[in-house]
Amino acid sequence: MEPLTVLTAAVVLIGIIQIGDNIAKVLAKGKGAATKTVTRSDWYCFFRMSELLGPDWKPVEQRERERKNLTNTKRNEKRRTQANRPRLYVS
Repeated sequence: MEPLTVLTAAVVLIGIIQIGDNIAKVLAKGKGAATKTVTRSDWYCFFRMSELLGPDWKPVEQRERERKNLTNTKRNEKRRTQANRPRLYVS
């Protein structure tokens, strides 16, 4: 056989095995469970993110929520102080 034919046959065989394995996983877990992915906090082999980046590390989503809440709190305090100031009434 030609080397190119052997290579093509090997690639096709590996592809068929991979597709069969994926189908077996989908059937074993159920259709909906195979498409769901979970983000892990211990993505690195031995460490958690807090161990790598420090104890006060927070995910980006949490930092954004806290920043937004802080901004809203400051905005509300400014509104309260403006609401309590004396008003000028024209008669």
